Amino acid sequence: MENTEGIILILSCQKHKYNRLIKYKLNNNEYNSWKVIYVIGDISMSPNFKITNENNMNFLYIKCEDSYIHLLKKLTLAIKYVIEIYNPKKGVLRCGDDLIFNENKLTNFLNKPLPDFVGQTWDNGESKNDKNILKNTIYDPFMVNYYESHKEDFNNPLHKLKNINIRKYQKRPDIIGPAGVIYYLSIKACTILVNHMKKIKYNIFFFDEFSKSYPYTIEDVGVSFIMKFNDINYTNNDNMFDTKNALVKHTNEFK
Repeated sequence: MENTEGIILILSCQKHKYNRLIKYKLNNNEYNSWKVIYVIGDISMSPNFKITNENNMNFLYIKCEDSYIHLLKKLTLAIKYVIEIYNPKKGVLRCGDDLIFNENKLTNFLNKPLPDFVGQTWDNGESKNDKNILKNTIYDPFMVNYYESHKEDFNNPLHKLKNINIRKYQKRPDIIGPAGVIYYLSIKACTILVNHMKKIKYNIFFFDEFSKSYPYTIEDVGVSFIMKFNDINYTNNDNMFDTKNALVKHTNEFK
């Protein structure tokens, strides 16, 4: 087991391994003892995970569906394995694969003391501390709309989506949290996330009795739900992406 300050975890997929990841990869594999790891899913693997170095990039392959809707499962398993392998002291900076990093801003951010859960919201809403807010639900067609324009994904064996009716899972908690572009989870928050997902057997289609909804099909919603449910407060930082002083520019290359 290595000892690191933290992990910069960049989530991607087989589809974008040879284009987007190469295009936007970070210049270094480590920043202030934070190791950079690129994550890919492969449901056909025989081991649960493997680490490789390709094109001078550290890849973590996970036995997991490689689909967009399974992103929360991929993230959680990736966090589970990097904690086991690298023993990060601080936590995990979760990143998309279509980001242009300001590496000086990134280094400064990683050097600071950080709360348990930090990100940037899409709107200016306020996240309340009352857990019962999770019972407020909405019907969100985000995934339905995504798959309407990506119908080929249902026939991809690595996605394991045949006979899945995406429309069934539109009801989710109406919760404010970070956009999935980039956000930070402390080791405490990471452990809570892994334990919570382990309890539901990493099933992103799991029906949650507390909220009477499906919180886990949209990754950033699922993480916010799990943090709120387990009393981890969210801290908003308006300079995570797409501002003058932001860590990253989000190119919005939709999956």
